[in-house]
Amino acid sequence: MSGRTVPGLMVAVMLLLLVGGSSLARELAPKVASPETGASASPDAAAGWRIDEADTPGDMGQHTSIAIDQDTGEIWVSYYDVTNADLKVARYWGQNGNCGPGDAWLCQTVDSAGDVGQYSSIAVWQDKLMVAYYDASNKNLKLAMSDDPLHWVWDIVTLDTAPDPTPSVGLYTSAQYSDTGQEFIAYYWDNPAGGDALKVAYHTYANGNCPGPGVSETWRCDTIFSGEGVGQHASLVVTGGVNFDVHIAYYNAAAGDLWFATTGCDETCNCGFWDGDMACYPISGASADVGKFSSLYVDSDNQFHIAYYDATHDELKYAVQTDGSDGNCGILGSAQCDTIDTMQADYHPLGISIAGDANGYPVIAYQSADGDLNWARPVAALGWPAGSGNCGPEDPLSTWYCETIDPAGTWVNYRNGDFASLDVSPSGLATIAFYRLYVDHADGNLTAVQQLPYQVFLPLVMKNQ
Repeated sequence: MSGRTVPGLMVAVMLLLLVGGSSLARELAPKVASPETGASASPDAAAGWRIDEADTPGDMGQHTSIAIDQDTGEIWVSYYDVTNADLKVARYWGQNGNCGPGDAWLCQTVDSAGDVGQYSSIAVWQDKLMVAYYDASNKNLKLAMSDDPLHWVWDIVTLDTAPDPTPSVGLYTSAQYSDTGQEFIAYYWDNPAGGDALKVAYHTYANGNCPGPGVSETWRCDTIFSGEGVGQHASLVVTGGVNFDVHIAYYNAAAGDLWFATTGCDETCNCGFWDGDMACYPISGASADVGKFSSLYVDSDNQFHIAYYDATHDELKYAVQTDGSDGNCGILGSAQCDTIDTMQADYHPLGISIAGDANGYPVIAYQSADGDLNWARPVAALGWPAGSGNCGPEDPLSTWYCETIDPAGTWVNYRNGDFASLDVSPSGLATIAFYRLYVDHADGNLTAVQQLPYQVFLPLVMKNQ
């Protein structure tokens, strides 16, 4: 795990900018101290939060995915409109939108052709936006692309199809751009007759093989690894540009294990694209059922960080690649796997999502055992001394801090954190999109929590008159 050092900032007074308005929007002051001036503290790590129900009424917000433009800071969210069985996309606008408190969000339907939008995954690169998702009516993988997302201009294609109506193609999608804007999508091929697989579709501009109409020459759909239950809960990261590397965390359902696939394997290659140029291997498993809801982050040193669910013990776990063989999981101890916090049983879609902050530290959003939306990060990211946390591995005291951002409802019975998806802006501010389920009504709303930047006020100097 790597982190760049940044000088600390001395401020006289730090206040949250409070925004009044609808009861659907509220702001929480930070529950942790401000970062110390130690060099390891990440910018705005302890900033407060604004909470919006972004799309109501109706049953909105399942299969949520978030992407923040790393050039502009624009926030985009894809999600499933359960009421109308449509794919929708929301953008945080601040004002003059059509949804959310004070019309701060702009919500639009992207695809309404049949039952579409489950397993959505959104990605942004410069002026390009894409959403991969599942077409439940036809059991196909679909993709919506835009070179002009601000004007909601979309090109919608079917990428991968099943040869007969039995398999489902395009579950657990995960979309990513390379550093040069090439599109990649990891997804799961579910074949009840046998032959499940982890697959990747990517834009090649030539020599394609995807069976979707109009894409056979410009998109490839390749099997990475096959086997019963292989490829569920896929999470994709693409690093590099022309000479890209592909990394995928996924769940092997038959074995009940967390697995990892990566390029650059040399003699250890055993899976992959045309010529087997990837290595696929288990990270965590043994006697426990682990790996559901996996979420992957790859740092600047090309080391993986994976947040995932331990179904045997109902726990949030975290795996990080090590430099040697002194870990407790992975191939020959090449990773360290630790428990971070407790979670609920997985009888509903738990939310787990990981990203890197401005200093490269991991940040994890997840649903707590009480149905709260929580997040966790190492105490070093807060500028705190080692052992000052309240969760995670002990060395000898807790090295992570776990905090409730949005607690579950009490008077009104609702649960937070289903389908949680996290991203971090270039300045280090996090946004989490998720589905808030109103349990008594069996429906819910798209909800987003955004960290607010501290406002710095200089001392007021009064002159004698």
